[in-house]
Amino acid sequence: MNNSQIDNPLVSIIVVTYNSANYVTETLESAKSQRYLNIELIVTDDCSTDNTVEVCRLWMEQNKTRFVNLLVLTTKNNTGIAGNCNRGVKASKGEWIKLIAGDDLLFEDCIIDNLKFVGQNPKAKFVTSKMQNINEKSEYIEQEETNYEAFRKQYYQLSAAKQLKAYSRLPVFLNSPAFFVKREILEAVDYFDEEFKIFDDMCLIYRINGIGEKVFYFDEYTVKYRVHLNSISRSTNSKIDERRRSEQLSIFNKYRKKNLDKLNPIDLSIYYESWLNFQYEGFFGHKGINILLKISAFHWVLKFLNCRNK
Repeated sequence: MNNSQIDNPLVSIIVVTYNSANYVTETLESAKSQRYLNIELIVTDDCSTDNTVEVCRLWMEQNKTRFVNLLVLTTKNNTGIAGNCNRGVKASKGEWIKLIAGDDLLFEDCIIDNLKFVGQNPKAKFVTSKMQNINEKSEYIEQEETNYEAFRKQYYQLSAAKQLKAYSRLPVFLNSPAFFVKREILEAVDYFDEEFKIFDDMCLIYRINGIGEKVFYFDEYTVKYRVHLNSISRSTNSKIDERRRSEQLSIFNKYRKKNLDKLNPIDLSIYYESWLNFQYEGFFGHKGINILLKISAFHWVLKFLNCRNK
């Protein structure tokens, strides 16, 4: 498929960096190799302490004729992922936004394939798709198995209102590196929630579903997601672990519980599971959470979905 077969909107590829010097050139090259041409490229950096910004500026100078527009954004203080994304989005001009971390890669048909999908699905303004895991050497690695595949498949089939309910029950990972978003939707939800430094993608789903917009799923590979120990999602640092738990509880209080009904036995079990995860301290040094989860109605709903999916 070529550009003449689809509309020709400006697409903003926004590369979100923090100490990404080891990988960002490969990320930028993946933007350059897109078979779609009408692209602006923005790098937004969150106060890197390495030479990420210098690497990006040099690369952009050498490749400035490839893109409609080029821009590097910097900040004097670290603002977290959400703030970094917002800087890039607000500075961009594209009708469609493709955010990518400074260590991930785009398949060369990422933009064309997403535009083809939204052209075939006119209601689609927020899209996610398949992603391929890679290691530090950009080699393919097997996708980790999870217990939530059946739940994800069901989620994508639902209306926006029912997606919001389902996601309030279980905020599973929805391949955020693959998000492809229409600008007007990000503006409508007032961008990413900067209160949260780690779970920016999770909060965005609540905001998107909350204004009646459905999350669409495109069943093709569009991005390569780099798995390495330095990423926040993989870090075992105790401070980051504490931050994760704090944010998860705050998200429950800010976004999830307002969509749950305590008179509904399934929703009540979500409150119960939240208590187990964030408040329950156990007895005599033992928690036995795996046993206590069997009291949860939602625990058995997930088991039923997984069995039916096999």
